[in-house]
Amino acid sequence: MTGSEPRSKVVIFSLGGTISSVRSSSGKALSGAMPGEDLFRQLNIPIDSSVEIKTLSQKPSNAITAEDLLSLRRHCIAAAARPEVAGIVVSQGTDTLEDTVYFLDTCLDLQDTGVIVTGAQRVPYAPGSDAGPNLRDAITVARSAPARRQGALVVFNEEIHAGDAVLKTSSFQLGGFTSPGYGPLGYVDGDIVRMRQRAPRAPVIEPGNTLPRVDILTVSLAAHPAVIEACVNSGARGLVLDAVGRGHVPPDWMEDLAAVAKEGIPIAVTSSTHSGRLAEAYEYTGSLAEIAQIGAVAAHNISARKARLRMMCALSAGQTIDSQIMNPVEQGPLPIGSPAGKRS
Repeated sequence: MTGSEPRSKVVIFSLGGTISSVRSSSGKALSGAMPGEDLFRQLNIPIDSSVEIKTLSQKPSNAITAEDLLSLRRHCIAAAARPEVAGIVVSQGTDTLEDTVYFLDTCLDLQDTGVIVTGAQRVPYAPGSDAGPNLRDAITVARSAPARRQGALVVFNEEIHAGDAVLKTSSFQLGGFTSPGYGPLGYVDGDIVRMRQRAPRAPVIEPGNTLPRVDILTVSLAAHPAVIEACVNSGARGLVLDAVGRGHVPPDWMEDLAAVAKEGIPIAVTSSTHSGRLAEAYEYTGSLAEIAQIGAVAAHNISARKARLRMMCALSAGQTIDSQIMNPVEQGPLPIGSPAGKRS
């Protein structure tokens, strides 16, 4: 292949999920039981020289592990290094699809290769299944020029969403993915791809060989603070607070949070509202202003699940958890920085 020839191949990494289900003897779905090539055949999607399919796992997405994500990243980097590859499509279950796309968005900086994650709300053998349309659209977008330099994207129900904004917001409807507060980046209509430019992405992090454990603590009315020490004492290397409003926790959480912060456990704060920035706008016990005083970092505009993955990647690379790491800025990949805080 010469340098003047266009990139045209799309590499499909099949991880399983509803999109790859077969019917069990009980009538229920066996999620992920179908290998990638069998899925293409069932959906009558042509397999030719422009498409390459690799089955990396056959499991429901609730079973995807941190090791699976690191392996997927390595496969994506290897595929993107090939001069004929225009794009990459990852097909998997929808339950953790937003986690996978954000992980790839956090740790891949592929300038000339589109990276798309997709799945299906309905099994491929169900009437009106979205498996075929979503997979075909994902391939179309992955191959397109607008998908390059956009980070990892989700293609679902003819919409294109940014990896740092997209959430699964319906358990069953075909339009199961939205980007609260932002909306889709664009759309795909047959062979037509229309997309606006993404806002600046958060710094790309090159993770280490393993991803350390980070736990999410869900805040609710009168939630007990015992969960804080329970997580840390059982091995969590970092905490993400899925806080209420603009970043607030119950007043009686502050003593325990201050104690674990003093021990070097990094803490990030997100909002369970899923739309809007956090703000140090209030002065009361448990407010974001008080949480920030103990060294916690506000993670704006991303969900707790996404902030958790970002912290895992940063800790694995030995980076300090600070505002620059957890929030979008206009810069390229960061080098490995100073060691993150460790519990003694």
